[in-house]
Parts: sequence; structure tokens; C-alpha cells
Amino acid sequence: MKEEKTNKKINKWIVFTSMPIQMGVTIYLFYWVGSWLDNKYAIAGDWGMKGLTLLGVVVSLYQFIRQANQINKNE
Repeated sequence: MKEEKTNKKINKWIVFTSMPIQMGVTIYLFYWVGSWLDNKYAIAGDWGMKGLTLLGVVVSLYQFIRQANQINKNE
């Protein structure tokens, strides 16, 4: 019984430490797509990159909050 609790704690820490990596990858992918769109369609002011990077931040925060709520719900 005690070993099972320890494994759940370790798993929770693994998930929480991997979340910043997931957030960084998500934001970077949105940034990359925005930069690609700016270059392909010659968008002035880099608005594609700026807009999609901001969208990437919102999406990554949503994922973070959803995962944190899921972990706390299963506790």
C-alpha cells in the first residue's frame, strides 16, 4: 500500500516536471509556423509570427491547467 503511494507521487512529479518542456515545444511550434507563414506570404510586421506565438502561449496554458486539474482530480 505504501509503495503504491510513493509511485503515484513520483509519477505526479514526472508529469509536473515535463509540463514546461511541453509548453516550450508547443509555443515554439506555433512560433515556427507563424514565421513560415510570414515568409511564405510576405506579411509585413511579422503579424503571423506574433499572433501564432500568442495563440501558442494560450494553448500551452490551457494544456497545463487541464493536466493539473486532471492530476488533482485523480488524487
